[in-house]
Amino acid sequence: MRTKTTKTTTTAAYSYEDNGIGHSMREQLETSAAHIFDLGRRTTEQTFELGDHLSRAADLLADGRFDNWVKMRCGLAPRSGRNYMAVFRNLGHVRDELVDLSVGATALFHLSSATTDQITAAIAFAEENGRLQVADVKAILAGGEEGGDKAGKDDQFSTGGVGGLKVMIAAKIRDGLKAFLAHVAAICKAVEAALARSRVIKEALAKEIQDIARVARQELENLALFIEPELDYGRNTKPTKFPKKTGWAEVNDTLYTLGGVDGWPKSKDMRDWLALHVLPVLGWAVSKERKPEWPLAVPTAPASEPAVPAEADSVGDRHDAEPVMSDEVSDDADVPDEAIDRFGAALEEATGGFMTVSREAPRNRKQFAKVPALADESIAEAELVPAVTP
Repeated sequence: MRTKTTKTTTTAAYSYEDNGIGHSMREQLETSAAHIFDLGRRTTEQTFELGDHLSRAADLLADGRFDNWVKMRCGLAPRSGRNYMAVFRNLGHVRDELVDLSVGATALFHLSSATTDQITAAIAFAEENGRLQVADVKAILAGGEEGGDKAGKDDQFSTGGVGGLKVMIAAKIRDGLKAFLAHVAAICKAVEAALARSRVIKEALAKEIQDIARVARQELENLALFIEPELDYGRNTKPTKFPKKTGWAEVNDTLYTLGGVDGWPKSKDMRDWLALHVLPVLGWAVSKERKPEWPLAVPTAPASEPAVPAEADSVGDRHDAEPVMSDEVSDDADVPDEAIDRFGAALEEATGGFMTVSREAPRNRKQFAKVPALADESIAEAELVPAVTP
């Protein structure tokens, strides 16, 4: 009822006759006014449509009567009307991209004054992050072109107050998120290349991704987590933690596991771990969908628990579950004693006496020291990893 009353009041308040507007022009203006009332100020597409109708009216009232008409007839402040027109006129060439990204009206208002390069940078940012907010646009406008000179970028560190702080934060989110996405993409690319080969070579893959994974994990925590209010040992800060058994906790733990080859599964289990856990989880983290579906079947504990076999558990590991030792020698297997002896001798020689084969039945036991993983069979001479002293 209030909407109808407003429309009637504004219509009565504006007199076409008193403003010297004839019947033909009045019909065109009334058509635009009706569309403006119907559209309101909602979606990105409607923002462009509203700007389109206001631009038509402004062309008809180019002699200075537009401000009075848009205020009295449409209930819009003249400044708002000009903002909508600027969006339609200056961003029309990228309308489809901005509509697909669902950019809000206020962000569009600010973006309408940007240069072509800044508009391109804003769209690229929105595509990477799934959104484009006012603070993001302001940061892009303040920083100039992404390839601009260093002095221009340093300007953002010279502005004080809350406004200057917001600009720096927006720039950090923009650039920091871009770096995190690039690092995760590099990890996924290396994993996919490893899976494309006939065998997954752990050592070779580790050289490519474990350092990047460590950096990506720190970037994620730096972007998403706060600092604990209490110092660690009275001097060191530490970030808060993602809630347990949540998607981002899984992403964080997966990056943690990728950051140390000693925590990876055995060579025979690597392919399934990479294909069924690592790639889906990291893909979920960098998805551009609004609400990407969680790729794992059910919520799980941190990634290092199901993915890392018992041999990889180490001192200080946060998982207290009793490790299960695999039965390398089965009681039921019909294996000649000579074959066992030969295998034991070869294993002892290959590991410098570090590992031997026992004829005793395997038992579950708590493991307190890091056991080095055997090198992949395709590597002729393995580099042995020294054991961690308890």
